[in-house]
Amino acid sequence: MKREKIPNPYKMKKIKAPLTPEEAARAKVRITTYLDDEVVMMLRQLAHESGTKYQTLLNQLLRNVLFDEKEGLWARIDRLEKTVFKKRAA
Repeated sequence: MKREKIPNPYKMKKIKAPLTPEEAARAKVRITTYLDDEVVMMLRQLAHESGTKYQTLLNQLLRNVLFDEKEGLWARIDRLEKTVFKKRAA
């Protein structure tokens, strides 16, 4: 599997609207969320081992889970729905 290039957060800049398609593809949204302390500690440990920042690692992990077509979240939901509805029809 080809590794996705992780963008350097120090080279990113604030982008003002309207966005070009290239800028829109690189745009990030700032959010505030609450995570368990052990999750954050594990993210920081993994980030330290891989030489990246934990927020970047979290983004990469979420992308892998949500958008991986082979075994991503949506593929798993589709598979579960097919199984559940198949059993209900029988």
